Amino acid sequence: MALTELTIRNAKPREKPYSLSDGDGLLLLVKESGAKSWVLRYWLNGKEKRTGLGKYPVIRLVDARELKNTFKRELAHGGNPQERKKAEREEAIKAEAVRTATFEKFANEWYSQQEERWSLSSRRGARRILDRYLLPTLGKRPIREITTQELLSLLLDIEKETPETAYHSKGVAGQIFQVAVMRGDAEFNIAYNLRGALKQKPPRHLAALIAPKDVAELMTRIEAYKGSDVVRAALWFSLYTFQRPGEIQGAAWEEMDFDAQLWRIPEHRMKNKRPHVVPLSRQVLELLKKIRSETGASPFVFPSMRTSNAPMSEGTTLLALRAMGYTKEQMCAHGFRALASTNLNEQGWNRDVIELSLSHVENSSVRAAYNHADRLPERREMMQAWADWLNALRKKV
Repeated sequence: MALTELTIRNAKPREKPYSLSDGDGLLLLVKESGAKSWVLRYWLNGKEKRTGLGKYPVIRLVDARELKNTFKRELAHGGNPQERKKAEREEAIKAEAVRTATFEKFANEWYSQQEERWSLSSRRGARRILDRYLLPTLGKRPIREITTQELLSLLLDIEKETPETAYHSKGVAGQIFQVAVMRGDAEFNIAYNLRGALKQKPPRHLAALIAPKDVAELMTRIEAYKGSDVVRAALWFSLYTFQRPGEIQGAAWEEMDFDAQLWRIPEHRMKNKRPHVVPLSRQVLELLKKIRSETGASPFVFPSMRTSNAPMSEGTTLLALRAMGYTKEQMCAHGFRALASTNLNEQGWNRDVIELSLSHVENSSVRAAYNHADRLPERREMMQAWADWLNALRKKV
């Protein structure tokens, strides 16, 4: 017997689910909870199948009958409504996945992967490129839908403002697209199509004092520096050891091997992620012993002025150079490395020994076997000669 709205409304729940038939395969399923829904029984290739048509009373009796008739008409014309619905659901899921797989999502994933490996300045630089240049335009776009022309147009706009930033932005975008490719959310890295599309990266010359007379003047200014004794010591240490600013500012007492006269920098603090040792000259050892009497309570050789439990902030030595009267065109914190490298090469020291002391490792089969203590006797000799040369310059001032 065909159902009526009254029959449906009066159908009460029982201990077990049961169904009421409207005929022609249309059933009303009543669950123990009292919830009611429509089910259609049909046959395909001689096998009984069932499909849901929706819940009552959202789908009323007249609606359920129309859905049943539509379903059966499609079935009669060789279609498979259930398979079609499944395909539509799958397409909807895929479309939603594409919609949510935005450039911003993969940018954040890439940044999180790299963040711990970067120095503070690198983190800030990458964050600036993302927040100021890439995310405002590309952030909400599904990464699969971004075109080569779209990325190129953005990079050319950036290039008008700062060519070097455009060059770095292309590199950042390429790394982000590569993450998406690896995750299966992009077919290929469209940044690869842009090789040669931008101006070449402008050569970056770090400001440094090179001439011996300028080095002597630098030492005079360090001696006369009116700021913190710890900052002055960091400047001397930078001049005598010429390691990277971040490696110096984060130097810890536990890294200083006074017996072996070595500074052992662990791999997690090195830019190239390889452990590095720095031979300590007599002058540097004396400097360290003097500093330790003042900062030994801190785990750091050059602690922050605010708290002894943190290292000196990254820009401290740069600010000191500015306070000493040096402009950004004259000297920067990295300049101590160029200063040492240039003068050591001019003094005739072996280039490989200099490069090892700077912790420069070339990407070649020979350099792949790099040993952080390689050619240590020669490096000890060079570091002591460098310290003696600096002392001789100081005496001439």
